[in-house]
Amino acid sequence: MTARTLIWTPVPTAKLQMRLHEEGEGPAVLVPVGSGTVVLPAPAARFPRAVALARTCLRIGERALAVRWDDNAVTAHPIYDKALYGWAWGAHRDVLKLLEATNPRGGVARILLRGMFLVHSDKRDQRSRHDAVARRFGETLDAADQAMLERVQDWPSGGPQALAALFTAAGRDDVALVASLVDAGHADAWLAKLPSDASRKAVKEAPLNTVLPVVPVTQGMAPS
Repeated sequence: MTARTLIWTPVPTAKLQMRLHEEGEGPAVLVPVGSGTVVLPAPAARFPRAVALARTCLRIGERALAVRWDDNAVTAHPIYDKALYGWAWGAHRDVLKLLEATNPRGGVARILLRGMFLVHSDKRDQRSRHDAVARRFGETLDAADQAMLERVQDWPSGGPQALAALFTAAGRDDVALVASLVDAGHADAWLAKLPSDASRKAVKEAPLNTVLPVVPVTQGMAPS
């Protein structure tokens, strides 16, 4: 399975679409949900680009969460202005594969990723880290710390099920549904229509619905 990425923010979709267009942020598919908006970055975008897009969502709406996943691993990142926090679900080797598939390529980049995650993964089983991580997820998703703690402590299990469980535990069933539809490929046709030019100038000058189309779950993303 190709790695996938999404961003959740509580910003209403219409407001987010206008603001992202004004700032030249995109292209991306926007999916309205009851709790805000799910943003699906263009498939060609590497994860650092998705994080930059999520930080714009943060400026607009005060909270944002960026996630990436494949069949075996998940990483989720409560977004802050500068620091990038996160947590990984899945076996160490599977998380490494996900990181390498979604970050800039190159020997030095791979070495840095492996080095950083080797340090990080060695501590995933340390109880002293779990409370702080759970609080960050609780703050971002407006969820109970205990519910987030239980998800954080289930880090050995990765993949789409772990991602859905995170959103469900946070009371974001609407986001869990979109994630499952994206995982099943129901957004692929919409993502394929996004323009390849992701420069700010190109996004600002392109028609709004071309670079930042709104796709309701009930129209085009629902299972056939």
